[in-house]
Order: sequence, then C-alpha cells, then structure tokens
Amino acid sequence: MIDRLTLLALVGMPFVAGVACLYLGHRRAGHAIRVSVAAALALVVLVSVATVDIEIPLVANRALTLKATAQFGIQLLGLAMLGFVMSLIPDQTDDLAGWLAVAWLSLGGLALALTITALPVALLSFVGSTLLWAFALPAARRARAAPSMVRFTALLALATPLLLVAFRLGELRTTATPSIERMVLALAVPAFALLVGVIPLHAWVLSLSSHTPREMLFGILLVVETAGFGLLLRVLATHPWIVGEARDALVIGGALSALLGGWMALASPRRDPDDWLVYATVANSGIVLAGLGTRSLSAGVGVALLLFARVLALVALALAPRVGGVMRRLATAAGTLALAGTPGLAGFPGLWLIIRRLQIADHSTASLAILMGSGLLFATAVRRWQASEAGGDAWPVEDDPGARRAVLSLIILMIVIGLAPQLIADGFASAMRDLYFPAE
Repeated sequence: MIDRLTLLALVGMPFVAGVACLYLGHRRAGHAIRVSVAAALALVVLVSVATVDIEIPLVANRALTLKATAQFGIQLLGLAMLGFVMSLIPDQTDDLAGWLAVAWLSLGGLALALTITALPVALLSFVGSTLLWAFALPAARRARAAPSMVRFTALLALATPLLLVAFRLGELRTTATPSIERMVLALAVPAFALLVGVIPLHAWVLSLSSHTPREMLFGILLVVETAGFGLLLRVLATHPWIVGEARDALVIGGALSALLGGWMALASPRRDPDDWLVYATVANSGIVLAGLGTRSLSAGVGVALLLFARVLALVALALAPRVGGVMRRLATAAGTLALAGTPGLAGFPGLWLIIRRLQIADHSTASLAILMGSGLLFATAVRRWQASEAGGDAWPVEDDPGARRAVLSLIILMIVIGLAPQLIADGFASAMRDLYFPAE
C-alpha cells in the first residue's frame, strides 16, 4: 500500500506544485520559489527510495508502473527541475509564477509519460506536456517566442503520428517480421531524431537560439529533452529488437551529430549567448545516441553517466547569468567541457566507455568523429572564455551569492564524478540492464 502511495505521490507532486505556484501568483513569487525547491528535492528523494516494479491498475487495461528506466528518468527530471528553479532570476516577479507553473505542470505530464504502461498514451502525455512550453508562456514573453513556438509545434505535429504508427506496428510484431521491423524503423528513427535534434533533422533547434526567452530555452533543453531521452529508453526497453536493427543508424547518426554539432557550436557568433549552447547539446545528444547504438551494458552505463553529466552541465550554464567575473566564465567553461566529455569532469567517464565500446565493435571511424566533436566543444569552451573575458558576452551583469555557491558546488560535483565515477555508476547499471544490453 505504501509503495502505491509513493508512486501516486511521484506522479501527483508536480501537478500539486504547479497549482501551488499558480495560487501564489505574482505577489508571492518568493514563496513559489521556496515551494518549487522543496518539491524538486522531495521528488528526487522520493523516486530514489521508491520500490521498482510496483503497479497501479488504471482503466482500459492500462497501469502506472515504476520501471528502473522510468526511475532513472524521473531522477534526472527532478534534478533538472531543481536547476531550472535556481536559474530563474528572483526579481522577475511578473513572469516568475507563470514560468514555474508551466515547468511543474509540464514535468507532471512528462513523469506520467515515463510511468504509464501504454506507449501511445505515454507519447501523447509527452507531447501535451511539451506544448505547454509553447502555448502557456507568460503573456509578456509570447510575442518574442512566437517563431520558436511555431517551429516547435510543427516538430511535434510531424513526429507524433510517425511514432504512434510505429508503436502500433511494434505491437503487431509477435515474432521476427522483417517487413514490420523495417517499417517501424523507417518511422521511429526520424521521429526521435526530430525530438532530440539529431543531424540532419536538427534544423528546428535553430528556433531555440537568439530570440527565444532564456526560460523557455533552458526549460526545453533541461526538462523536455531529458524526458525525451527517457521516452527513448522506454521504447528500447519495450521493443529491444529495435536497437539491433537500428544499430548502424544510431552509431552513424550519433557520430555525425557529435562532429557537426561541435563544429557549429564553435562557429556560432561570439556575442550570441545561446546559439552555441543549442549546438553543443546537439553534439552531446549525438554521443549519447552512438552509445545506445553499441548495444553494450558498459556503453549503456556510459550513456547514463553522460545524461547525468548533461543535466549538471546545463544547470551550471543556466546559473551562469546570475554570477559575474571569473565565476561566470568558470560556469560556462565547466558546463561546456562536461558536455564535451573532457577528462577530469563529469561526462568523460561516459564518453570513455562509449569510445572504448565503439572501437571494440569496429566502429573506429565513428569513435574518431566523436573525439573530434569533443575536441571542437573544448575549443568552443576556450572561445566562450575569451569572449567573456573581452566583454563580448551579451548576458546581463548580475551577481547572486546563492547562485555563486550553487555554481561552485556544481563544479566540485562535476570534478568528483569525473575523477570517481564509480560513486554513482553502480546505480545506473541496474537501469541500463533493464534495457536491451546483453551481459558482458
């Protein structure tokens, strides 16, 4: 009974927090922040101690269940939400309550997408929750975000029917059926490539740079894309044969995204505070997908470590505008280097596991492309440091003591994980073992 109540609390807590933020409104923005921080911390703790494989029956033979992959995804979502809350600038009281409500209600639907057993319903929950970032924006930000909203909505409108048909065909496959398998791949691969912005289906990510409110940018990169990878892991766990058929597509597409994403991040305008970041996440997504394509438990742990490092890096980058001087440059550099998998920082252990497995599987060209993409992101970090030092950074000048402490803590945590990944790797292994990875 307690286990079921815990699962209900996990799914219901984000909705309660969102309603609370709406109730507190503009006049009590400080209370909304405190409620959000407490709820994010409680969500991470609750999902970490929750019992896996507990099921709550729903209507029409559907159910809520907390699998290991869903537990991992919600842990990342809780950390991402905590970082999003901390990144909000406290004096923006006109927009603060609106952003918090959007974020929490969206996270509730995304958590539901990771726990509900039916993949079509999970996808619709994911899409509906994602659309909140486009159509529930605070009124003052809607006009500025209009181009992003249109492109983002078009992306979801294109990807949703492809995945719905793919899921239905996947249900019809009872034994190895080459014709059905090829059709599922033809639909699912481009759909997920659109959702996570993989090259060459990455054009929509351009709409997230330059003219998009920073809250929407980091909300999508932190919360929505984290849930998108969680949904992808769910699909692979439900239909493990997919990765065997799509192995080459994942490795090649991931390597290409890592290389070209790193190049475009380096080539982004020096004075644009966001454009390079969008492409850095494209490169990081490519490394993750290549790791999934190896179909290996060790590389799977590397994927989990990379996703965890990605959340930490994006939180540090989201906090960077709230600190000044050297600390801002350190936050930008550490976040970018973690996305690149630079030695000594979180991200490197995951990158190393993936590269090693690619070489064992005779994908030397892919591993070289990923290493080159990582090097380009390293060069991007150097370039951004120089731009900040020369006063070329377009972010507003601010210095929040709380944000400064948070950035310092994140940098220390990224270094600790980079040097001693075994502290957390064992916990990720159980989630990855539930996927398609064979024992090694």
